[in-house]
Amino acid sequence: MLNDNERYIPSEEEYLEAFHSIYEGLTPGHKAILNKLYQHSYFMIDNRRLRTWELSASAGYNGNSSGQIGHLGVKFCNFFELEYDEFRPPALAIISWFADEINGYWYIELIPEAARAFKRFRLETVQ
Repeated sequence: MLNDNERYIPSEEEYLEAFHSIYEGLTPGHKAILNKLYQHSYFMIDNRRLRTWELSASAGYNGNSSGQIGHLGVKFCNFFELEYDEFRPPALAIISWFADEINGYWYIELIPEAARAFKRFRLETVQ
């Protein structure tokens, strides 16, 4: 059982299974959000952090994409058979977010286990 300061993070293998299961059913905008998050993931040091409006622009949405990230998180929660409140909110099933102490903006990044799994998924599914 997790305490209030912890959250469940699926393994790289679990995320890989999730990508194989849900990716084809995602909207083009959700696929674009995943691709943008991946392009700025932890192993691409210079581009690690994103603001939500950057994701919106990449997916063709007007305004903030946080709602779309939430919808994407719900798909992962459903795959993992977890209650949405275990991630508080469901977007945390795929991303982490934090405030920049200097400018106060909120930034997001793909969970490292999900980034590694998405890299493998892309390598396995390239036509």
